[in-house]
Amino acid sequence: MADSAPGSGSGTTAPSNERRLESWGEIASYLRREIRTVQRWERKLGLPIHRLAVGKQSSVFAYPSELDKWFKEQERERRLDEKDDDDIEVEPAARTDHGSHPAALAEPSNGYEVPSHPLPGDKEKPRKLSWNWIIAGAVLVFGGVLIAVIYKDQIPEFSIHARNSSHADARIRLFARPLKSPASEDNLAEGLTAEIISQLGRLDPPHLAVIAPTSAEHLRDKTIGELVRAFHVQYVLEGYVQRVNSRVHINVLLISAKDETNTWSDSFDGDMADILKVQRDVAERVGRELISELPPPSAQPAPVQIDPAGYRAYLQGRKSWAARDMVPSVKEYERAVALMPDYALAHSGLASAYALLGQAPNDGVPATTSAPKAIAEARRALEFNKDNSEAHYVLGNIAMSYTWDFPTAERELKEAIRIEPNNPTAHQWMGQYYMVTNRIADAQAETGKALDLDPVSPIFTIARAEASYYAHDFDATIANANLTLEQAPHFVLAEFWLGSAYREKHMYPESLQHFRNATTLVPNNPGLLMAYGYALAVSGDAQGAHNVLTQLQSLSQHRFVPAIYLAGIYTGLGDKNSAFRWLDKAVTEHNDRLIYLKVDPIADPLKTPLSHCKSPRYRECARHYTSACT
Repeated sequence: MADSAPGSGSGTTAPSNERRLESWGEIASYLRREIRTVQRWERKLGLPIHRLAVGKQSSVFAYPSELDKWFKEQERERRLDEKDDDDIEVEPAARTDHGSHPAALAEPSNGYEVPSHPLPGDKEKPRKLSWNWIIAGAVLVFGGVLIAVIYKDQIPEFSIHARNSSHADARIRLFARPLKSPASEDNLAEGLTAEIISQLGRLDPPHLAVIAPTSAEHLRDKTIGELVRAFHVQYVLEGYVQRVNSRVHINVLLISAKDETNTWSDSFDGDMADILKVQRDVAERVGRELISELPPPSAQPAPVQIDPAGYRAYLQGRKSWAARDMVPSVKEYERAVALMPDYALAHSGLASAYALLGQAPNDGVPATTSAPKAIAEARRALEFNKDNSEAHYVLGNIAMSYTWDFPTAERELKEAIRIEPNNPTAHQWMGQYYMVTNRIADAQAETGKALDLDPVSPIFTIARAEASYYAHDFDATIANANLTLEQAPHFVLAEFWLGSAYREKHMYPESLQHFRNATTLVPNNPGLLMAYGYALAVSGDAQGAHNVLTQLQSLSQHRFVPAIYLAGIYTGLGDKNSAFRWLDKAVTEHNDRLIYLKVDPIADPLKTPLSHCKSPRYRECARHYTSACT
């Protein structure tokens, strides 16, 4: 074994019991500099770096005592070098034990290696953060939102080759690549990534935008170059998580996307019971590296110790919710609440799962069963933390879709966005509010914000089609739905909106084919069957529509089938008496689709013959749940 390379020795013999700094990340963190800076110091100024050669491979290490000695001896040369390089001068803290400084990205024992990046030439300058550079950033905006999509197998991997930003944004744009981990800890790593992203998004929303967990998972294998071209990412966060018994170790590495150089790294350790504190420490440390004057933390409750089994249930509930798989989501959240009754996020997560379980197209239980539970859990969450964004947007959703209290809905949704502007679901549900109140331009703007934060979520990308449909712009609906299908083949809701738009254009063969595609992708879904039956009815196939009615009634023997779906098919058949009879039942069920009748063309026949919204039966029905007829 021999040391090699310039500067690989300072004439100092390190104490035999002195710990070694085992990577460029640890060395850079010890000196509080960027990795590229200490690499340059080794080449130009003789920073004492040692190399251990094994075959054709080598690893670097350094001794703190040698680094301290060099740091003092080379002060003048070092300061000149940093001045030329526009680096920030921060003197190392005094160290007496050469072992108390936090290690940075030390490689775990299982062999995980931090991605390496080529060292730039001397003429390249490190990309230091400045407001001029931040303001030059650009972001991607293309719209979309759809409430409550249940089909976890319908959320595919997206292509990103055609994504380009259409407007500038002054915020720093960060992509947090899902943490790597041993195979046995994949769920933990995925959950921790999502929680750290959420924490980062709350640090300084006016200056920092973080791509949401759903898109981060889809894009995990994309190169930095692809992320920059498609989403104008400026920094990439990578790392590794490892759990040994009750201890959790997290290594993180921040990479400048401009030149793919490592700008900072660190490691964090803690007991699993203290994982909330570890997550917050990671997020705040990353935030300080990105933003020189990070605002003081908001008045959030101090992290508390949690039950590890309960927290794993919470993470699994969150994962199932993101895939819109509501039944297991509710089950896991209920377990989390039972094990951690004082954890606000478990209560708000359960509230959001209850809310969607009783709404279209999930329709797992009547809203009269799920909505009161959602309200109770959301209020419980707010008792622990009044600034819980999720609890506020759940209350806004329920006020809109269940109690039909639109002023309260708008107030709660806006409060959720005020608390957490980087939460895509808050923007998604605000967009739905604007859709049902026929404020389509506002809906498009709000859903564009959601998609900016979660840029490859098909739940959001299809929203342009949905909003265009409610505006009766069916050509735009078709164009946007086709664009979604290009990115996500077999996405059921793209088929749904294509079928709906072609139906309104009286292009019935095309409409029926898309609805058949949808019902094939997700068999026996009541909402999709209703859409297919209504299209059959208006196309002139009354027998086919009656067959679907029979299928829905048979299905109701085994699961909940909302009355509004039968009303829809009877509307297509021109049987208004039957339609209103089922609508009256839908009112007692507090079905969430009632609030869309103001803007959904399906309901137009019920508003005649007098004039728009003048049918007495329609007025009587609508007065319960919308301001459409006043």
